[in-house]
Amino acid sequence: MRFATFALILVFAIALVASASQTVDNAMPYKHPSGVTPPEGKFQGGDTIETCTMIAALPYYTTGTTAGYVHNYDEACPFAGSTSPDVVYCWVADFTGAVDIHTCESLYDTKIFVYENVYTPGAYYACNDDNSNCPGAVYRSWIEEMPVTAGNIYYIVIDGYGGDFGDYLFNMYEVEGPVICDPYACPPGAFLENEPTCYDTYVDATNIGCNGPPYIFQYPPFPTAICGESGNYDANTMRDMDWFEFTFTEPLDLEVCMCATFQGRIWILDGNAGCAGAYTLITDAGPPGYELCVEYTVQPGTYYVIFSIDGWIGVPCGAEYWGTVREAGITPVEDSTWGSIKSLYR
Repeated sequence: MRFATFALILVFAIALVASASQTVDNAMPYKHPSGVTPPEGKFQGGDTIETCTMIAALPYYTTGTTAGYVHNYDEACPFAGSTSPDVVYCWVADFTGAVDIHTCESLYDTKIFVYENVYTPGAYYACNDDNSNCPGAVYRSWIEEMPVTAGNIYYIVIDGYGGDFGDYLFNMYEVEGPVICDPYACPPGAFLENEPTCYDTYVDATNIGCNGPPYIFQYPPFPTAICGESGNYDANTMRDMDWFEFTFTEPLDLEVCMCATFQGRIWILDGNAGCAGAYTLITDAGPPGYELCVEYTVQPGTYYVIFSIDGWIGVPCGAEYWGTVREAGITPVEDSTWGSIKSLYR
């Protein structure tokens, strides 16, 4: 009887300890769609996509380190050539909406990129290297308002810039979704880029900007809407980047938005020292069919705004987009059909 009682207590104690251990951190590994389970007791990301640590539910917060891991993956957003070690999480979306993913509180220069359903090098779903919105931190990563679809699998890779590595704090949570937009609906009265459609061996003589020489910009009025085209060419080794120059006489909160038929990227650069001294103030990328916006408080001076494809992802030349450059908080005008606007100039 005593033995039976002791055995019962022992079983109960073991169960209690096991239960407690699973509440320490919800980053405990779960069996994921590949059928592979990370090593028992691993409280952070898996070493590869095949051994990713499953995220059971949102909101999600955990800590970990990339020290001691190996370099498996890299994506350019916009910086390529990283050799940093990386770790991988995965999540099966249980809702359709949007999420934020960030490593703002981490202790090293991080980079995050995401694949949807499958891993294909150079074809990430979302990516961020540096996001100036991280409070009190520089060179940290924050993917904002990433659209997700219920039932799809998202592989989240925590990486570093260059060869940097270290301790990270990883946050992922649901947010209000980005605005769906029509990339074919050009705002009325927009500034029309009117650049020729790119092709293999194409040389941009319209708005090549600091990718010259020669350094050629376009100068839209402010505020403005801009309608243009982009694309990859020369076997996807080149991309058409559209550079626009603005000069401000007083400080303002500058908002730049983009709606594209492709995964697009926006840059705001300080151009006060010309191309020789130009540097990026903020950049971000977003998926097609969703409004992508960045904001930056500018001082009097000259600034460059760039609209482009996000990388070298095989977008055919002639892919359409529209963008707006205005003071933050200004209500946009009603849209017109892009085709009807273009027809006026044919």
